[in-house]
Amino acid sequence: MAVHTSSSYVAPFELRPYDEYDAWYTALVRKNLGSFHKNLSKGKYAANALLNAPHVHWNYDGTLIVSREAAIAALKGQAEGSFSGVQARDVYTIVDGHLGTTLYSLQGTQSGPFAGLPVQPDGDFNAYGAELFVFDADALLTDLTTVDQIGVMKDQMAGEAKVPLVQNIAKLHDNVVAGNPGANAVLAAEDVVVEDNDSISNGRDAFVRLASAENAGQGAFPIKSFHDDYILADGKQGVVGYVWQAAQDSEYMGLQPKEGAQVRMRGFLFFEFDDQGLVTKVVGIHDEFVVAAQLEGGFLYP
Repeated sequence: MAVHTSSSYVAPFELRPYDEYDAWYTALVRKNLGSFHKNLSKGKYAANALLNAPHVHWNYDGTLIVSREAAIAALKGQAEGSFSGVQARDVYTIVDGHLGTTLYSLQGTQSGPFAGLPVQPDGDFNAYGAELFVFDADALLTDLTTVDQIGVMKDQMAGEAKVPLVQNIAKLHDNVVAGNPGANAVLAAEDVVVEDNDSISNGRDAFVRLASAENAGQGAFPIKSFHDDYILADGKQGVVGYVWQAAQDSEYMGLQPKEGAQVRMRGFLFFEFDDQGLVTKVVGIHDEFVVAAQLEGGFLYP
């Protein structure tokens, strides 16, 4: 665990590695860190306010904002003024003591002036950003540094750079978690090619089943929770790297369910798009033997 000696990053409390307090504190920091962008994407600014210390300092792409009220006002003003339907998704997060960092994607449509750029006719953008978080003893945010790809976003809004086709595939697991997997059907072409577990099928029904990971776990894990680690696209190709977690419900590879036993499975979905952004082909990749190894107690979570 790193405790920085820079005057900007000295924890105002003692971190005691490996004891119960440290485990509790790290879990709370991780939980709070993972909540900021989820709340932003849902427009829950009040919920984000509760995660900030009263005198939080926010270096927002070079502009210093001080106080909880000012930070939330700036966040709301940008999200509702410059952007429409902005969605922030964590790609990868790290927690180290009282420090946290996240790499995230930011997507939406320009709805107001942005960094000197007037509102554009289309104005779609999809770029990456990174943030450094500093938390106090109560796991409240005291310092935040945000670095966005402002230039990339402006070029995309102005039509001078192509926006990756990730909007559709970013919705896949959100629809599944929301209990509406059938909504994914319209994201694919009618004759979409679906390749999974060395078998090939066609059609939107097969696409919906693959996005829901229905075949993964051979039916023994019917209720899955999903987390997308990576959502990437370049031109007419894209990929989603994800994790699902579930409890065993029935026999799996000769193994009977054990009370409280959970497994986690990593998977990847590789996509090809047409000119309208609809999926024309998807290939799913996962390893069933990882599930079996976890159930047998001989393999850590992936």
